[in-house]
Amino acid sequence: MKMLNKVLLIANPGSGKNMAETYAKQLQTILENTHGSTVTLRLTTQEGDATDWASCANEEGFDSVICLGGDGTVNETIQGIIKNERQPYFGFVPLGTVNDLGRAIGYSLNPEEAIEQFKQVTPVPMDIAFVNDKVFINVLAIGAIPESVMETESTDKNSLGAFAYIKDAVGAFFSQEGYPLVISYGNNVTAIETNLLIMALTNSVGGFESLFPNASINDGLLHLVAVKGSKPFDLVKAVVERGLTQEESDSLFVISGEKFTIEVDPTSHYPHKIVSNIDGDEGPQLPLDITVKGKAIQVLQPK
Repeated sequence: MKMLNKVLLIANPGSGKNMAETYAKQLQTILENTHGSTVTLRLTTQEGDATDWASCANEEGFDSVICLGGDGTVNETIQGIIKNERQPYFGFVPLGTVNDLGRAIGYSLNPEEAIEQFKQVTPVPMDIAFVNDKVFINVLAIGAIPESVMETESTDKNSLGAFAYIKDAVGAFFSQEGYPLVISYGNNVTAIETNLLIMALTNSVGGFESLFPNASINDGLLHLVAVKGSKPFDLVKAVVERGLTQEESDSLFVISGEKFTIEVDPTSHYPHKIVSNIDGDEGPQLPLDITVKGKAIQVLQPK
């Protein structure tokens, strides 16, 4: 299937400091002048728009779908793309606060530079994962800090950028409690009390590329790290150790695999529900069944 012949552009107008529509029109011009593309631009007005439009790409004759927005918009768009019998090519202009997937693929975090990169792109396979019935494209997290990030206001993200997350995370850091979890993978089962669990598909997590430096967008693996302990000091110690070693340590549980189950330890009698954070937004509550689908979509990567 030819790429960038008939393109659907989906833009979240509130992203990129409310500049997404302007950037989308700039990208439209680039695609028309460079690739001779026929472009349709749609602006989202509510949650689910990107999924609905991307899921009809085959039906409407689009061979490529490109979105402009943050990780939430990217996630929604991919959820739609995978519903097509013949999946269209996928690309995006990162306009979020952290833009982990954009970093991993190689898009510039400067929107105008990222738009210029669409003059020369090539399709490469990319993994996605499923958490229960929901797609995740980059990061799944469990803990007080990820929960605080889900509550960060969009207005704060636009005005403060990454500092909005830091502001909300500081309070969560000092009020952390341990979550009693059971992690199943392959024929193994591990019980752990942790104040932070992170699972990623790429090497970029929260803007840092050192947590899983050997991960790639198409290695067919889920990469998991969890702090052993529930106190703030345990997290600090774990961060220091992760900077020194990529292996499991006294403070960190580390494992990679294709399928995981994460549930509340039934022997703990933990009284509260535990909710996951998927790509920065609220995900399913535990228990979680997580499976990677290797090379599931074709993403347009800058040359």
